[in-house]
Formats: sequence, C-alpha cells, structure tokens
Amino acid sequence: MRNSGPENSAKNARSGGSDVAKDILATLGPPGMGHKAFVISLALLVVWGAVAYVHQLRIGLAATAMSDYFSWGIYIVNFVFFIGISMAGSLISAMLRLTNAHWRHPISRLAEAITVFSLLIAGPMILIDMGRPDRFIHVIRYGRLQSPILWDVLSLTSYLAGSILYLYVPMIPDLAILRDTPGLSRWRQMLYGALAMK
Repeated sequence: MRNSGPENSAKNARSGGSDVAKDILATLGPPGMGHKAFVISLALLVVWGAVAYVHQLRIGLAATAMSDYFSWGIYIVNFVFFIGISMAGSLISAMLRLTNAHWRHPISRLAEAITVFSLLIAGPMILIDMGRPDRFIHVIRYGRLQSPILWDVLSLTSYLAGSILYLYVPMIPDLAILRDTPGLSRWRQMLYGALAMK
C-alpha cells in the first residue's frame, strides 16, 4: 500500500518542482532556427514602425489623417486599451495573491508581467500623440495641474514603478537560481547575479 501522508506529498511536490525547474532552465539554451526567424521577423516589424514614426515626425500628425473632429485618434485608443489590459493583469494578480493558493504562482507571475509590458506599450502612446516629443520636457517643467497629459505622465510613472517592483521582488529567488545554474555564459551569470542582488 502506498503512503499518501503529508511527508510523501511534500516529497512529490519537491520532485515535481525540480522537474519544472529543469524544463524552465532548458529554455535558456541556444535558440533554434524557428526562434531566430521569429525574432528576425519581429525586428523587421520594429524597423518598419520606426520608419513610419520618422515619417510622422517629418510631416507631423497629418500622417495619421487625424483632424479637429477626430483629434484623439488611434494613439489614445491604444493608450486606453493597454492601460485596461494592465489593470486586468493587476486585478488577476491581486485576486490570486489574496487566495494564497500555491498553484497560483505561475499565473500570478504571468499577470504581473502582462501589467508591466502593457504599461511599457501604453506610455509611449502619450509621447506619440503629442506630435512633438522634443517638447515633452515642457510637460514636466511647465505642466499645469489642469492638464490631463501631466496627470497621465504622473499616474503612469507611479503605476509602472509599483508594477515593476511588484514583479521584481518575488523574482529575486528565481534570479538567484539562474545565477547558480552551471553552463551559462559569464555575462549572463553577472547579469543574474546583479539582479538577484548577491
């Protein structure tokens, strides 16, 4: 008869956890051809977007076909959309943390990462919608409390700082495991060591 007591359950959890750790650490190996092709296609997409943005900087917001009647346009729609996605990630993470269930760690980590990356996409939308990003410093130096752009910048910066901290602090033990993983290149070990605050 098999023992199903708490000691055996803890032993199974530890062995299952080590298998999961091995699977995760296996992703740090050299990328395959499919991965490289995917990264190259994404890089080409980024270059295309950069060329389009430089074109917009040259001729102004007229490149977007926005007018006085349609002044908010797709940039602010994207801003609001990604802020909503980030808030959904925060809500999911908070609910999972309040339940204090052990199975929720990967889902909570994913929700926190979604929050951070959504904010990193939403933030530049404010600058792009301004049309003159070179004048962004004036928002900080001469901003008026009545200005919605000033409050967007302040609230987004605070929200992003808190979300990064909320994602980073639980990752410190994982980064220490990565630092101590044999076979990694020297620069990766130094990076993980700095992030793990050794």
